[in-house]
Amino acid sequence: MHILLLGGSNAGVKNGWAAQFAELATGHRVENRFLGAVGSLYGLMALMKLEREHAPLPDLVIFEYCLNDILLLEAGVLRPALVADALQAVTDFCAHKGVGLFFLNLEPRPSGNRKQQKAIRRIAKLYAATARRRGVPSLSLRNVFSEALVAAHFQDENHLSTEAAGRVARALLAEVDAGVAAPQPRAEQAPRFDYVDATQTLVLGPCALRVLASRVFEGPFLEIERGGKSFWPGEGSLVALMLQSTDASGVYSIRTGDCAVRKTPRSQMQDIVRNLMLLHYVAGDIQANGEVEIAMPEDEDGLMRLPANKGLLEAPARAPFEAQTIAIHGVIFWREGSLRARLRAFVERWI
Repeated sequence: MHILLLGGSNAGVKNGWAAQFAELATGHRVENRFLGAVGSLYGLMALMKLEREHAPLPDLVIFEYCLNDILLLEAGVLRPALVADALQAVTDFCAHKGVGLFFLNLEPRPSGNRKQQKAIRRIAKLYAATARRRGVPSLSLRNVFSEALVAAHFQDENHLSTEAAGRVARALLAEVDAGVAAPQPRAEQAPRFDYVDATQTLVLGPCALRVLASRVFEGPFLEIERGGKSFWPGEGSLVALMLQSTDASGVYSIRTGDCAVRKTPRSQMQDIVRNLMLLHYVAGDIQANGEVEIAMPEDEDGLMRLPANKGLLEAPARAPFEAQTIAIHGVIFWREGSLRARLRAFVERWI
């Protein structure tokens, strides 16, 4: 069986749950496409990208983004409704394609942080509601460990110890070997998400399309220099951009209608990974209404007067302003459901 692992940084840790699962699952072909510091929205994009590239689909997807969704919600980067819709879209994808789906729900090291505990409860309910409604099996740390979770189960705030990861891997393999079916289908609904990649844009000025590859991601990227503009077709709220952050990355602008903001692609995580490919979440509600302009303005004063659209773990630009660039693989638009649909989903999550 071809098993695709879609998870956060715990899935990329040496001797982590994913590495140990792959060693144990000798009867299966395990493919690990982890990416840290992103949530379920990236997992959805990864599946949509597989389909777009006509890549062979797996027999089973193990989806491990619960922990990252907790951290992103705690940081105020995303809304619960976005997580709920992303999980539904992932489940719809697997149901439509006949692919098995399994939720592996990790969580941070226990702490006295009330805000984090609230985020844990909120995200856990979203995953549980989707699993219950659609027949998706799941495994949480509470299922794996009979004893209470303590600091010894973790190597730091967010990553399991080698021993704890091994217990998770063995429990997960037992569930997989027992059989995992595709999710239960539901009535056909209009897609809530659009994934637009760099090959679908219109450009003006100094822009170039390049194929970039790393250990965790590969695809076409649009590189924009100062004075360049790009136009990304879509409807709904712009919720994320897939970027490569380098030492040359600099502040860019996002414009649509009467809305204009500035944003930076640089991340503190570049202290660990210098050339970082990451899904950057967009704060607020930036409605596309046909297209969004993403540009590298030459007017530094004008650009810096725009309101900042804050992200997670941002870092200042290093390159001189005129030498700065941005490399964008794609953007994601989200069309939130009607008030009636949101109320129905809210009731379903809490019953």
